[in-house]
Amino acid sequence: MIRLFQTFIFSVLIQPVNWVESDSALLAMNSNTEEVVITSETFRSTNKNARFSWEAHKPLTWSDFRGAPDRFSKFAATSNTGISHTYSVTSKGYFVANSSQVRANFYPNLSWYIPKLINETTLAHEQTHFDISELHARILRKELSDRRFSHNAKREITAIYENVEKARKAMQYQFDRETNHSVDREKEIIWENYIAKLLAKYERWSS
Repeated sequence: MIRLFQTFIFSVLIQPVNWVESDSALLAMNSNTEEVVITSETFRSTNKNARFSWEAHKPLTWSDFRGAPDRFSKFAATSNTGISHTYSVTSKGYFVANSSQVRANFYPNLSWYIPKLINETTLAHEQTHFDISELHARILRKELSDRRFSHNAKREITAIYENVEKARKAMQYQFDRETNHSVDREKEIIWENYIAKLLAKYERWSS
């Protein structure tokens, strides 16, 4: 199970540096005249923005799930993941080549598990959620590398990001629905193999 809920906070200020970061769990966009901040919904955990990036040879362990369990939840575990994107644009609005950095992130303080409810398949299910976010980070890198941007680069990049993020969320929901949140082991294995093949397909665009 993965948490995807968000709240929205908007603020405006004068900012001399054209630096942009967007994140499905934490979004910050700075330009000459505007800063927009979108944060995850407020959780009980402190330092909710702590995160680490996906690594091929560093699978999740239960020690990475540090959030307080939702005592009203019917699920055994929740992983909070997202895609972050940082890049620069010139004062005229053009994309700065080689400034783009895309990461799939895991938020340990927003992720939790209930020890008495987990089994041998639960962690693999949560890992696949993280893998799905990494897959879409690679898709985003590909989309950005294939595109030539105009002086409206910020708007164009945002549109690409939003499309990829929409697809990422849809796949996360589909994964949970078809596997019944890891209860259907046969479907779980099918999904794990499917995502592994897609990660290999987009290996060229890995970080």
